[in-house]
Amino acid sequence: MKRNKILFLSALAIFSLTGCHASNNIYSEQICYSLLMPVGAPALPMYMEILMEEKVTTTTTPTTIPPEFSNENYDFLIFDSTQALNILSKQENPLYEFKLMLTGGNFHVLGFDKEEGSLPIEGENIYSFQQTGTASKMFANIYGDIIPEGNYFNAIGDLQTELLKIDSEFKINNKKVDWAVVSEPQLTNLMNRWEENNIDTSKIIDINLQSAFKEANKETYEYDYIPQAALFVNRNFEKENPEKVLKVVERVNNAVNDVINNPNNVSTTITNRIPDLNEQTAKFGFNAKLIEEVQKEGRNGFGIVPVGINEEMDETVINQFLSIVNKK
Repeated sequence: MKRNKILFLSALAIFSLTGCHASNNIYSEQICYSLLMPVGAPALPMYMEILMEEKVTTTTTPTTIPPEFSNENYDFLIFDSTQALNILSKQENPLYEFKLMLTGGNFHVLGFDKEEGSLPIEGENIYSFQQTGTASKMFANIYGDIIPEGNYFNAIGDLQTELLKIDSEFKINNKKVDWAVVSEPQLTNLMNRWEENNIDTSKIIDINLQSAFKEANKETYEYDYIPQAALFVNRNFEKENPEKVLKVVERVNNAVNDVINNPNNVSTTITNRIPDLNEQTAKFGFNAKLIEEVQKEGRNGFGIVPVGINEEMDETVINQFLSIVNKK
Protein backbone atom coordinates (compact mmCIF):
# COMPACT_ATOMS: atom_id res chain seq x y z
CA MET A 1 0.00 0.00 0.00
CA LYS A 2 2.80 2.43 0.92
CA ARG A 3 4.56 1.83 -2.41
CA ASN A 4 1.29 2.33 -4.32
CA LYS A 5 0.69 5.57 -2.47
CA ILE A 6 4.14 6.88 -3.42
CA LEU A 7 3.57 6.00 -7.07
CA PHE A 8 0.13 7.60 -6.92
CA LEU A 9 1.44 10.87 -5.50
CA SER A 10 4.34 10.83 -7.94
CA ALA A 11 1.85 10.65 -10.80
CA LEU A 12 0.04 13.63 -9.33
CA ALA A 13 3.27 15.58 -9.15
CA ILE A 14 3.98 15.18 -12.86
CA PHE A 15 0.52 15.27 -14.42
CA SER A 16 0.54 19.04 -14.89
CA LEU A 17 3.61 18.64 -17.11
CA THR A 18 1.99 16.16 -19.44
CA GLY A 19 -0.38 16.59 -22.33
CA CYS A 20 -3.13 14.43 -23.78
CA HIS A 21 -1.09 11.41 -24.83
CA ALA A 22 -1.57 7.68 -24.60
CA SER A 23 -0.24 5.92 -21.50
CA ASN A 24 -0.67 2.72 -19.51
CA ASN A 25 -0.86 4.67 -16.23
CA ILE A 26 -4.37 6.08 -15.78
CA TYR A 27 -3.02 9.02 -13.78
CA SER A 28 0.02 9.83 -15.91
CA GLU A 29 -1.67 12.50 -18.04
CA GLN A 30 -4.83 14.42 -18.69
CA ILE A 31 -7.58 12.78 -20.71
CA CYS A 32 -8.72 16.23 -21.83
CA TYR A 33 -12.48 16.63 -21.59
CA SER A 34 -14.96 19.11 -20.13
CA LEU A 35 -17.36 18.49 -17.26
CA LEU A 36 -19.69 20.56 -15.08
CA MET A 37 -20.77 19.31 -11.66
CA PRO A 38 -21.98 20.57 -8.26
CA VAL A 39 -19.74 20.73 -5.21
CA GLY A 40 -20.55 18.36 -2.37
CA ALA A 41 -20.72 14.56 -2.18
CA PRO A 42 -20.52 13.94 -5.97
CA ALA A 43 -17.17 15.74 -6.00
CA LEU A 44 -15.55 13.07 -3.83
CA PRO A 45 -15.49 10.20 -6.38
CA MET A 46 -14.44 12.81 -8.95
CA TYR A 47 -11.60 14.18 -6.83
CA MET A 48 -8.82 13.06 -9.19
CA GLU A 49 -10.66 14.44 -12.20
CA ILE A 50 -11.05 17.78 -10.41
CA LEU A 51 -7.33 17.80 -9.58
CA MET A 52 -6.11 16.65 -12.98
CA GLU A 53 -8.42 17.96 -15.67
CA GLU A 54 -8.30 21.68 -16.49
CA LYS A 55 -11.83 21.72 -17.91
CA VAL A 56 -13.57 19.98 -15.01
CA THR A 57 -15.62 22.67 -13.29
CA THR A 58 -17.43 22.57 -9.94
CA THR A 59 -20.21 24.97 -9.04
CA THR A 60 -21.92 26.01 -5.81
CA THR A 61 -25.02 26.87 -7.84
CA PRO A 62 -26.47 23.54 -9.05
CA THR A 63 -29.45 25.29 -10.67
CA THR A 64 -27.09 26.27 -13.50
CA ILE A 65 -26.62 22.62 -14.51
CA PRO A 66 -30.09 21.49 -15.79
CA PRO A 67 -30.09 23.91 -18.78
CA GLU A 68 -26.80 22.35 -19.92
CA PHE A 69 -28.60 19.09 -20.73
CA SER A 70 -30.17 20.96 -23.66
CA ASN A 71 -26.91 22.04 -25.29
CA GLU A 72 -23.46 20.61 -25.92
CA ASN A 73 -21.19 22.91 -23.95
CA TYR A 74 -19.77 19.98 -21.97
CA ASP A 75 -18.58 16.44 -22.65
CA PHE A 76 -19.93 15.26 -19.29
CA LEU A 77 -22.43 16.53 -16.74
CA ILE A 78 -23.07 15.42 -13.16
CA PHE A 79 -26.43 16.06 -11.57
CA ASP A 80 -29.30 14.50 -9.62
CA SER A 81 -30.04 11.42 -11.72
CA THR A 82 -33.82 11.56 -11.35
CA GLN A 83 -34.05 15.21 -12.38
CA ALA A 84 -31.63 14.70 -15.26
CA LEU A 85 -33.55 11.73 -16.68
CA ASN A 86 -36.76 13.74 -16.43
CA ILE A 87 -35.17 16.44 -18.58
CA LEU A 88 -33.77 13.96 -21.10
CA SER A 89 -37.05 12.04 -21.38
CA LYS A 90 -38.67 15.18 -22.78
CA GLN A 91 -36.08 15.56 -25.55
CA GLU A 92 -36.80 13.97 -28.91
CA ASN A 93 -33.12 13.17 -29.40
CA PRO A 94 -31.42 13.40 -25.99
CA LEU A 95 -27.98 14.99 -26.14
CA TYR A 96 -26.72 13.14 -23.05
CA GLU A 97 -27.09 9.64 -21.66
CA PHE A 98 -26.68 8.06 -18.26
CA LYS A 99 -23.24 6.59 -17.66
CA LEU A 100 -22.50 5.92 -13.98
CA MET A 101 -24.19 6.36 -10.59
CA LEU A 102 -21.90 8.15 -8.15
CA THR A 103 -23.81 8.66 -4.90
CA GLY A 104 -26.69 6.70 -3.45
CA GLY A 105 -27.17 7.18 0.26
CA ASN A 106 -26.16 10.35 2.14
CA PHE A 107 -29.54 11.90 3.06
CA HIS A 108 -30.66 12.43 6.65
CA VAL A 109 -33.61 13.97 8.48
CA LEU A 110 -32.62 15.86 11.63
CA GLY A 111 -35.13 16.40 14.42
CA PHE A 112 -34.38 19.32 16.71
CA ASP A 113 -35.19 18.89 20.41
CA LYS A 114 -37.00 15.65 19.57
CA GLU A 115 -37.14 12.33 21.39
CA GLU A 116 -35.90 9.16 19.70
CA GLY A 117 -38.73 7.61 17.73
CA SER A 118 -40.34 10.94 16.87
CA LEU A 119 -41.45 11.47 13.27
CA PRO A 120 -42.19 14.60 11.23
CA ILE A 121 -45.88 15.57 11.19
CA GLU A 122 -47.95 18.13 9.33
CA GLY A 123 -47.84 21.63 10.76
CA GLU A 124 -44.23 21.46 11.93
CA ASN A 125 -41.50 23.78 10.69
CA ILE A 126 -39.52 21.58 8.29
CA TYR A 127 -36.66 22.63 6.01
CA SER A 128 -35.36 20.88 2.89
CA PHE A 129 -33.51 21.62 -0.36
CA GLN A 130 -34.33 21.24 -4.06
CA GLN A 131 -38.10 20.73 -3.96
CA THR A 132 -38.01 18.45 -7.02
CA GLY A 133 -34.83 16.70 -5.90
CA THR A 134 -34.40 13.15 -4.68
CA ALA A 135 -34.22 13.90 -0.95
CA SER A 136 -37.43 15.92 -0.94
CA LYS A 137 -39.24 13.27 -3.00
CA MET A 138 -38.13 10.56 -0.58
CA PHE A 139 -39.27 12.61 2.39
CA ALA A 140 -42.72 13.15 0.84
CA ASN A 141 -42.98 9.44 0.01
CA ILE A 142 -42.40 8.49 3.66
CA TYR A 143 -43.97 11.30 5.67
CA GLY A 144 -46.27 13.01 3.19
CA ASP A 145 -46.09 16.33 1.37
CA ILE A 146 -45.86 18.34 4.60
CA ILE A 147 -42.88 20.65 4.06
CA PRO A 148 -44.01 24.30 3.88
CA GLU A 149 -43.63 25.71 0.37
CA GLY A 150 -41.31 28.50 1.48
CA ASN A 151 -38.96 26.15 3.35
CA TYR A 152 -37.21 24.70 0.30
CA PHE A 153 -33.72 26.00 -0.53
CA ASN A 154 -32.17 25.90 -3.99
CA ALA A 155 -29.09 24.00 -2.80
CA ILE A 156 -27.84 22.11 0.24
CA GLY A 157 -25.21 24.83 0.71
CA ASP A 158 -27.93 27.47 1.05
CA LEU A 159 -29.78 25.32 3.57
CA GLN A 160 -26.56 24.73 5.51
CA THR A 161 -25.99 28.48 5.77
CA GLU A 162 -29.52 28.93 7.14
CA LEU A 163 -29.22 26.09 9.66
CA LEU A 164 -26.00 27.57 11.04
CA LYS A 165 -28.19 30.40 12.35
CA ILE A 166 -29.93 28.04 14.82
CA ASP A 167 -29.56 29.13 18.44
CA SER A 168 -29.45 27.07 21.63
CA GLU A 169 -33.26 26.80 21.62
CA PHE A 170 -33.19 25.54 18.02
CA LYS A 171 -34.74 28.73 16.74
CA ILE A 172 -33.97 30.90 13.73
CA ASN A 173 -35.22 34.46 14.07
CA ASN A 174 -37.23 33.38 17.14
CA LYS A 175 -39.03 30.62 15.21
CA LYS A 176 -38.48 27.00 16.28
CA VAL A 177 -37.06 24.65 13.65
CA ASP A 178 -38.51 21.15 14.02
CA TRP A 179 -36.88 19.14 11.22
CA ALA A 180 -34.40 19.52 8.37
CA VAL A 181 -33.58 17.28 5.42
CA VAL A 182 -29.81 17.41 4.93
CA SER A 183 -27.02 15.42 3.30
CA GLU A 184 -23.43 14.48 4.04
CA PRO A 185 -20.86 15.94 4.28
CA GLN A 186 -22.89 19.00 5.30
CA LEU A 187 -24.41 17.05 8.20
CA THR A 188 -21.04 16.41 9.85
CA ASN A 189 -19.95 19.98 9.23
CA LEU A 190 -23.17 21.28 10.80
CA MET A 191 -22.79 19.09 13.88
CA ASN A 192 -19.20 20.27 14.35
CA ARG A 193 -20.14 23.92 13.96
CA TRP A 194 -23.13 23.62 16.29
CA GLU A 195 -20.97 22.04 18.97
CA GLU A 196 -18.47 24.88 18.59
CA ASN A 197 -21.37 27.28 19.20
CA ASN A 198 -22.39 25.42 22.37
CA ILE A 199 -25.57 23.97 20.91
CA ASP A 200 -26.57 20.71 22.59
CA THR A 201 -26.41 18.26 19.68
CA SER A 202 -27.51 15.42 21.97
CA LYS A 203 -31.01 16.85 21.56
CA ILE A 204 -30.86 16.35 17.78
CA ILE A 205 -32.08 12.99 16.45
CA ASP A 206 -30.88 11.65 13.10
CA ILE A 207 -33.12 9.60 10.83
CA ASN A 208 -31.26 7.93 7.97
CA LEU A 209 -33.51 8.74 5.01
CA GLN A 210 -32.29 5.79 2.91
CA SER A 211 -33.09 3.30 5.69
CA ALA A 212 -36.51 4.90 6.25
CA PHE A 213 -37.26 4.78 2.53
CA LYS A 214 -36.25 1.12 2.21
CA GLU A 215 -38.42 0.20 5.20
CA ALA A 216 -41.41 2.15 3.87
CA ASN A 217 -41.06 0.56 0.41
CA LYS A 218 -39.59 -2.86 1.20
CA GLU A 219 -42.15 -4.62 -0.97
CA THR A 220 -41.28 -2.63 -4.10
CA TYR A 221 -37.66 -1.41 -3.79
CA GLU A 222 -34.95 -4.03 -3.32
CA TYR A 223 -31.70 -2.09 -3.69
CA ASP A 224 -29.33 -1.01 -0.92
CA TYR A 225 -28.64 2.34 -2.58
CA ILE A 226 -31.00 4.92 -4.04
CA PRO A 227 -30.38 7.00 -7.19
CA GLN A 228 -28.65 10.27 -6.41
CA ALA A 229 -25.95 12.08 -8.37
CA ALA A 230 -24.89 10.44 -11.64
CA LEU A 231 -22.41 10.98 -14.45
CA PHE A 232 -23.94 11.70 -17.86
CA VAL A 233 -22.00 11.71 -21.11
CA ASN A 234 -22.54 13.75 -24.24
CA ARG A 235 -23.62 11.22 -26.88
CA ASN A 236 -21.64 12.83 -29.69
CA PHE A 237 -18.53 13.05 -27.54
CA GLU A 238 -18.77 9.35 -26.69
CA LYS A 239 -19.35 8.44 -30.33
CA GLU A 240 -16.23 10.34 -31.37
CA ASN A 241 -14.11 9.47 -28.29
CA PRO A 242 -15.11 6.03 -26.98
CA GLU A 243 -11.65 5.35 -25.54
CA LYS A 244 -11.64 8.61 -23.60
CA VAL A 245 -15.02 7.77 -22.07
CA LEU A 246 -13.77 4.34 -21.04
CA LYS A 247 -10.73 5.94 -19.41
CA VAL A 248 -12.87 8.42 -17.50
CA VAL A 249 -15.07 5.63 -16.15
CA GLU A 250 -11.99 3.58 -15.26
CA ARG A 251 -10.44 6.46 -13.35
CA VAL A 252 -13.68 7.30 -11.56
CA ASN A 253 -14.13 3.69 -10.47
CA ASN A 254 -10.54 3.64 -9.24
CA ALA A 255 -11.28 6.79 -7.22
CA VAL A 256 -14.47 5.21 -5.86
CA ASN A 257 -12.40 2.37 -4.42
CA ASP A 258 -9.99 4.88 -2.90
CA VAL A 259 -12.60 7.06 -1.21
CA ILE A 260 -14.35 4.02 0.31
CA ASN A 261 -11.30 1.96 1.31
CA ASN A 262 -8.48 4.51 1.67
CA PRO A 263 -10.02 7.88 2.59
CA ASN A 264 -6.89 9.05 4.43
CA ASN A 265 -4.85 8.60 1.24
CA VAL A 266 -7.44 10.63 -0.65
CA SER A 267 -7.24 13.35 2.00
CA THR A 268 -3.46 13.39 1.72
CA THR A 269 -3.55 13.58 -2.07
CA ILE A 270 -5.91 16.56 -2.04
CA THR A 271 -3.89 18.33 0.64
CA ASN A 272 -0.62 17.84 -1.24
CA ARG A 273 -2.17 19.46 -4.31
CA ILE A 274 -4.28 22.13 -2.50
CA PRO A 275 -2.81 22.78 0.97
CA ASP A 276 -5.27 25.51 2.00
CA LEU A 277 -8.45 24.14 3.60
CA ASN A 278 -10.54 27.08 2.42
CA GLU A 279 -9.43 26.52 -1.16
CA GLN A 280 -10.32 22.86 -0.82
CA THR A 281 -13.80 23.79 0.37
CA ALA A 282 -14.25 26.22 -2.51
CA LYS A 283 -13.24 23.54 -5.02
CA PHE A 284 -14.99 20.48 -3.54
CA GLY A 285 -17.59 21.77 -1.10
CA PHE A 286 -15.69 20.10 1.77
CA ASN A 287 -12.11 19.88 2.98
CA ALA A 288 -9.71 16.99 3.44
CA LYS A 289 -10.30 16.75 7.19
CA LEU A 290 -14.01 16.27 6.61
CA ILE A 291 -13.28 13.41 4.19
CA GLU A 292 -11.42 11.53 6.91
CA GLU A 293 -14.20 12.13 9.44
CA VAL A 294 -17.18 11.26 7.23
CA GLN A 295 -15.51 8.25 5.53
CA LYS A 296 -13.64 6.83 8.51
CA GLU A 297 -13.70 3.15 9.47
CA GLY A 298 -15.60 2.13 6.36
CA ARG A 299 -18.55 4.33 7.24
CA ASN A 300 -18.84 5.78 3.72
CA GLY A 301 -20.98 8.63 4.99
CA PHE A 302 -20.75 10.33 1.61
CA GLY A 303 -22.87 7.47 0.27
CA ILE A 304 -20.54 6.68 -2.63
CA VAL A 305 -21.90 3.75 -4.67
CA PRO A 306 -19.25 0.97 -4.67
CA VAL A 307 -17.83 -0.38 -7.92
CA GLY A 308 -19.90 -3.32 -9.07
CA ILE A 309 -23.05 -2.02 -7.43
CA ASN A 310 -22.85 1.14 -9.52
CA GLU A 311 -23.09 -1.07 -12.62
CA GLU A 312 -26.50 -2.25 -11.39
CA MET A 313 -27.74 1.28 -10.68
CA ASP A 314 -28.87 1.91 -14.24
CA GLU A 315 -31.84 3.70 -15.78
CA THR A 316 -34.12 0.77 -14.93
CA VAL A 317 -33.42 1.25 -11.23
CA ILE A 318 -33.88 5.00 -11.53
CA ASN A 319 -37.25 4.55 -13.25
CA GLN A 320 -38.33 2.03 -10.61
CA PHE A 321 -37.38 4.51 -7.90
CA LEU A 322 -39.25 7.31 -9.68
CA SER A 323 -42.36 5.17 -10.04
CA ILE A 324 -42.41 4.87 -6.26
CA VAL A 325 -41.67 8.45 -5.24
CA ASN A 326 -43.94 9.97 -7.90
CA LYS A 327 -47.02 8.09 -6.73
CA LYS A 328 -49.71 10.39 -5.39
